Amino acid sequence: MDKNIIFALDIGTRSVVGMILKQHPDGKYEVLHMKVMEHEERSMLDGQIHHIPAVAKIIKKMKEELETETGPLQKVCVAAAGRALKTVKGRAEKDISAASVSTKEEEIHMELAAVQQAQFQLASMLEEKSNYTYDCVGYSVLHYYLDDQEIGSFIEQQGKTASVDVIATFLPRVVVESLIRALREAGLEMEALTLEPIAAINVLIPPSMRKLNVALVDIGAGTSDIALTAEGTVVAYGMVPVAGDEITEAISSEFLLDFPVAEEMKRSLWKNDYVAYTDILGFSSKKSKQEILEKIQPAIENLADKITNEILQLNAKAPQAVMLVGGGSLTPNLREKIAEKLNLPIERAAIRGIDAITSLTASIDHKGPEFVTPVGIGIAAKENPVKYVTVTVNEKILRLFEVKKLTIGDALIAGGADLSKLYGRPGMGLMIKVNGEVQMFKGALGTPPKIMMNGKESSLSQKIFEGAAIFFEVGQNGENASVTVKDAVQEHVVKTIILNGEPLSVETQYYLNHHLVNPESLVKDRDEIVAYFPNRIDEILDMNGIHINQETYSFTVTVDGKPVNLNRNIKDTFLINGQIADKHSKWSSGDHLSFDNQQDNKITLKDLLNSLELNLHQSCSVKFNSEEVTLTRPLFKFLRNGVLLEEDSVLCMNDELFIEKRKQQPFIFQDIFTQVDISVSPKPGETLIILKNHEKAGFQTEIETGDILELKFEIIV
Repeated sequence: MDKNIIFALDIGTRSVVGMILKQHPDGKYEVLHMKVMEHEERSMLDGQIHHIPAVAKIIKKMKEELETETGPLQKVCVAAAGRALKTVKGRAEKDISAASVSTKEEEIHMELAAVQQAQFQLASMLEEKSNYTYDCVGYSVLHYYLDDQEIGSFIEQQGKTASVDVIATFLPRVVVESLIRALREAGLEMEALTLEPIAAINVLIPPSMRKLNVALVDIGAGTSDIALTAEGTVVAYGMVPVAGDEITEAISSEFLLDFPVAEEMKRSLWKNDYVAYTDILGFSSKKSKQEILEKIQPAIENLADKITNEILQLNAKAPQAVMLVGGGSLTPNLREKIAEKLNLPIERAAIRGIDAITSLTASIDHKGPEFVTPVGIGIAAKENPVKYVTVTVNEKILRLFEVKKLTIGDALIAGGADLSKLYGRPGMGLMIKVNGEVQMFKGALGTPPKIMMNGKESSLSQKIFEGAAIFFEVGQNGENASVTVKDAVQEHVVKTIILNGEPLSVETQYYLNHHLVNPESLVKDRDEIVAYFPNRIDEILDMNGIHINQETYSFTVTVDGKPVNLNRNIKDTFLINGQIADKHSKWSSGDHLSFDNQQDNKITLKDLLNSLELNLHQSCSVKFNSEEVTLTRPLFKFLRNGVLLEEDSVLCMNDELFIEKRKQQPFIFQDIFTQVDISVSPKPGETLIILKNHEKAGFQTEIETGDILELKFEIIV
């Protein structure tokens, strides 16, 4: 067969359309021959083959009749029913606070993860295990987001979260497999496969028009298939299980007609104002178009309702325009009702025939909307065929629909790889408070997956081909953050001080959750660290277990039954480099620190006397014959348990003391002789002279501190 000759089949619910097209050198297509045959039995249901032998029989008959015009036909282009397609939106998110998306490979990985998420959603919507028979036949990226703000690409972008939305299309394998078997039984080989909605859209809505939000509705016999374009792509597919047969059944019921007769009446309404018929009772009649439409108006309303409701559900709003194709689109008043229910001007809803296909030259007389899909099947199957590619993924044999350029990523999805776990996750980080400030420590990054194709290192975006052997291993998760106390602080200080002649090394001290720890101690998430260097004298001594006496000691005794509180300050003396210093003084590396550690904190009777402001003795200091002499006389006696205490006697807590007081009397001159020894004897003719402050005095003369006393002998004149 001439390679420019295309044999296309549109296998519908009620009929099969066979078409022979020819592609001219200028790229235009021409319809050379066309046949339409009705199914002899209900072998199709909602576009799905339910009786393979019956469908194969009519395909074979179609093939044989067209062969009388063209010669032998061996290969055919067909379409999988659009009503079997499922479109699902999917989203994938990634935390990029630790590391941004840095390569196109990572971006593709996220897209494929979103496709897989859509596949999981599809599985949850379908019956148990039915998702195993669905293959992804294509996807489109809707939006990239960075922290929920739309962006052109998040490669190398900084933020918290990157995400991508896709719309993915899935087709059950059984649809294609049953189609292939029917063709084989009819003696045909499938040359190319397309999808019915893609076929119609490709010839009526080229890519340049797909930024417009347009609904394409293919109204057949059993179902009405819907496809929506927007944002430069096909964004959704849908189906309602009502179509032209709904109108035929209404006519059959209203006018008592056999179904084929009712079908003929429905078709004649498009071009005739009056229709003659004979009902099942044998009565002949003639009705005007208006009379018939009034009777079947509820069925037309119902069909318009179902179509527009599905459009609004898929699109969330009315589209900018609606294109109607398929034989059911010729139902009178249907176009108007659809426009009305979508609040569109009537000129925004149009029935499109094959004359609207710009790539098709004028040829046959049949140019109605029912032939758009068959023409589209031939052209789309030629220009954008869906082929099969057989590959192995980790030794598992897979067959993929090649509706686009397939990549290793597509094969991994088909093989059931969980793409969300393909790249190793970053290790868990730590959030730690260091000296009151929150710090973050990141875990190690995960490793990328190991991907091989035919023994060579590859990537997710690598294109695949027939027979490719793919092997992959998931990436390893990154190690969790491991941080020591010392690493978290990052300011470890070591200094040396000479303490009482011995060198002492002093380092930064670390408290973890209020407990002193080793610098190499590991921290956990949300731990609190306080680090400080002991810069003061008291901190150094405390670290080394040296007690500093800088305290006030207090205890109570009773004196003649009255309590007396005694306090005493015990204070050590510190020297830094020979200079007196306070315990809070700071030091520098290499300083010499010495201290006198006072351990004697005993309290004596003298301390009590000082507290009571008492003198235990009466005293008088004078100068006698040029010699300093101090005279003392007890004023008080302190007794403890009848024992006389001296000034240096040590007191104990809660001692009971008693005082014996003596009357204070002035010192006299003769008292001096208790302290000095006078051994001088007078010479003949000398007499004793007593002087106080250079004036004559006697032994009974009173003396006071500071007096000058003299005792001497003089010659009597």
